[in-house]
Amino acid sequence: MSDKEVNEAANELAVANLGDTSEEEEEDEDYDEEDIMDTLPPVMKMRVNKLQELQDQKNRLMEEYVKERAMLEHKYATLSEPLYDARKDIIVGAKDDELKLAQGDEESDAIVGIPQFWVVAIGHLEVVGELVTESDVDCLEYLRDIKCEDFENGMGFTLKFFFAPNDYFTNEVLEKKYTIPNLLMDDEPVLQEVLGCDIDWKEGRNLCYKKVQKKQRAKRGPNAGQIRTVTKQERLDSFFHFFTPPKLPKMEEMDEEEADALEEAFDHDYDVAQSFRSHIIPNAVLWFTGEALDSEFDLGEGELEGAVVEGGNDNNSPFPAPVEGEENPECKQN
Repeated sequence: MSDKEVNEAANELAVANLGDTSEEEEEDEDYDEEDIMDTLPPVMKMRVNKLQELQDQKNRLMEEYVKERAMLEHKYATLSEPLYDARKDIIVGAKDDELKLAQGDEESDAIVGIPQFWVVAIGHLEVVGELVTESDVDCLEYLRDIKCEDFENGMGFTLKFFFAPNDYFTNEVLEKKYTIPNLLMDDEPVLQEVLGCDIDWKEGRNLCYKKVQKKQRAKRGPNAGQIRTVTKQERLDSFFHFFTPPKLPKMEEMDEEEADALEEAFDHDYDVAQSFRSHIIPNAVLWFTGEALDSEFDLGEGELEGAVVEGGNDNNSPFPAPVEGEENPECKQN
């Protein structure tokens, strides 16, 4: 085949791949790599096969890169751990005897650690702060520490929130686990699995749902006209919904609008997780002081006026309220 014929074949292939969106194109949705290769002249097929060999070599290099990066990330995470522990000790007041004014007064001596440290730090980062409501603030004052533990293979991470004993729930630690095979690569993250945890709310202190009694009148049957009282769970805005991932219904049960809403919910959930992992945890003091708002760490365009932003979620949330009589995986009552 002459060079001219090869060029003509390549042009025809390009036109076929970049053509208009006709009905014929829609009918050919199963057009795959093998079909393309079958249309190539032998000399082009040989060259494309060589490109594929190079791609395989590149893929093997990326596998080694991910392994080495995972080891490097683990190394420096281990080196950072004592610094994070020292930070926690200062925040919770374990270092108060060492860090006090030489000429202190009774009022300053009564301050334990740095009250509301995490509440203020979280509130300054918009994507997270907008989830926190006024009702959450008192509970979050018991937050002692936040940690992120990356998987040793570099394919995910676990966020851990450590709480002091409080009036809201019995958990000492709340966790959120993300499995992301391509976490250490530059590609769009692929969420393989997201796991939350149960929050063991104390009676009457559930910040996620409240019990509401409603009257119902039977419209038909032997009890027609009779009124009964039923108890339902009404969803409340709360940061603590973060510990229940969006629910994934069967695809055939979703229309396009619902699928878009679910995708947006997962995207936002992951943005919040990455905000903790990459911004709040490693740079907590900068978020507490507000320095991060004017630095490279700022994720949002707007500035927050207060330390805490009252959230607002619509009623079409993919986090459904629990059915009365069933345990909500997030907000179960003991």
